Amino acid sequence: MITFNINNNRKLTIAQSVHDGNVTLTRGNVMETITAEDFVMLLNLYSYIKDNDIQNDFINPHGKNTEAL
Repeated sequence: MITFNINNNRKLTIAQSVHDGNVTLTRGNVMETITAEDFVMLLNLYSYIKDNDIQNDFINPHGKNTEAL
């Protein structure tokens, strides 16, 4: 389990109960499930945007490259 403090005194929790299983995200009272495959793709997207300095409102707002993904 991984936890982070987020805005409005809430906590973000990332949990996975089995290896290569779904990931559960909990933010305050909101719970979402992400497949293991989609979670890995999110991490790959983050790395791609950072590695290529692509402008993205959420990940890299001051990126120099504005190419569409």
